[in-house]
Amino acid sequence: MIKGAIFDFDGTLVDSMFIWDTFGEDYLRTLGKKPRENLSETFKTFTLERAAEYYREHYGVTLSVREIVDGVNEMVAEIYRTKVTLKSGVFEFLCDLQSKGVKMCVATVTDRPIVEDVLNRLGVRDFFTEIFTCTEVGYNKETPHIYRAALETLGTKKDETVVFEDALHALMTAKKDGFPVVAVHDKHEAKQDEMRAEADYYISDYKRFAWNKAMRTALAIAGSDSSGGAGIQADIKTMTMNGVYAMSAITALTAQNTVGVRSIMESTPEFLKDQIDAVFEDIRPNAVKIGMVSSAELIEVIAERLNYYDAKNIVVDPVMVATSGSELIKTDAVSTLIRELLPLATLVTPNIPEAEVLSGKTIITKEDMLSVAKHIGDSYGCAVLLKGGHSINDANDLLYVGGEYKWFCGKRIDNPNTHGTGCTLSSAIASNLAKGYDLETSIQRAKDYISGALAAMLDLGQESGPMNHAFVLTQYAKTIFQ
Repeated sequence: MIKGAIFDFDGTLVDSMFIWDTFGEDYLRTLGKKPRENLSETFKTFTLERAAEYYREHYGVTLSVREIVDGVNEMVAEIYRTKVTLKSGVFEFLCDLQSKGVKMCVATVTDRPIVEDVLNRLGVRDFFTEIFTCTEVGYNKETPHIYRAALETLGTKKDETVVFEDALHALMTAKKDGFPVVAVHDKHEAKQDEMRAEADYYISDYKRFAWNKAMRTALAIAGSDSSGGAGIQADIKTMTMNGVYAMSAITALTAQNTVGVRSIMESTPEFLKDQIDAVFEDIRPNAVKIGMVSSAELIEVIAERLNYYDAKNIVVDPVMVATSGSELIKTDAVSTLIRELLPLATLVTPNIPEAEVLSGKTIITKEDMLSVAKHIGDSYGCAVLLKGGHSINDANDLLYVGGEYKWFCGKRIDNPNTHGTGCTLSSAIASNLAKGYDLETSIQRAKDYISGALAAMLDLGQESGPMNHAFVLTQYAKTIFQ
């Protein structure tokens, strides 16, 4: 239930950002000085007072800070008075919130006189309990002080008070402080893909907006399994069943079934790059799961593109051998995986044999698991979930992160059909990270999901067969088709 709303002004409530495209340069020119830079970009997070100080420090302007602020306000005030309008659908949206008893205020970098004048002229001032400005609060939107001040005045709880912003840096400030956030589309913010990915809600048009949580997204970078039990197929099923929108970048096609892998056809590095770019440039993923990558060249492409896009919530499942026993990675690629992907990982999820390869150590006992998990985590700066399903600790998995250990205990399910369990667990973890759960919660939810998939006792194939990823749907179907 939403009880409070904190709105940014420029670009969120009103179409006014065009004013600020050139205001820094325009004002400087009125003083007879030539700009040496894109001042509007420099001033992006500045208060007007800080911008005035910048003029004095870097351009030798002798006017006082107050005189400069007054001059800028005078220059832009006329534009606000005559050209600025509400964004489409804002009035109706505010009416709807008011009818539901939502308390509202404004938090803006723009000075109060301009905001008051525009809101009054456009007939929406009475919707807002108060107007907060960065100048009056004393902090810009790189810190959450203005949102906290607004929250105190509204008297609502933080988790019931939504912040509306059209700029990524401000949106992230509010989000990191624990506010639910709504990203409002404005053409002057170039990073719309990141806005959509980070926000709880996204408004492209107030008239069409509904309070539906933004669909979280995840990208699986892995090989295809023609039998459908592992690889990309398992990833997509798992992500879908865990409530996120699944996307894929295929590293290789495999001809395989429950008996074994017959052949592998790798994607070219160029084609893999194109797939990753196509995803990030349109529907930015909230999490990335990396599975089977068989060659050093492909690993290098993945690392370079994920670095380029500053990808978040990266889960690396260092797939080396299929459940059937077939090798899935070239020997010379292992060192590249260790060097390039592990330092990027939020979490790496090796089983016992994979952890032995990554660490160069043998694992026989519980104490060995503790030692190896610490070695991998400390060496590469990532969290490690060392899976105990390979004959040690009866399906108890060990998480090591930042010097701390946590065991996730599980009862071994007597089901020989375990094809794709590693892919499924890592994809489920990535899905829950994408939805905003912390690492420990994401792991527990993923383990609960895989336990349900195994307990469904699907029995297909001649050897170790796949799990029932859609076990919840199967149970539902039984209730309506019996």
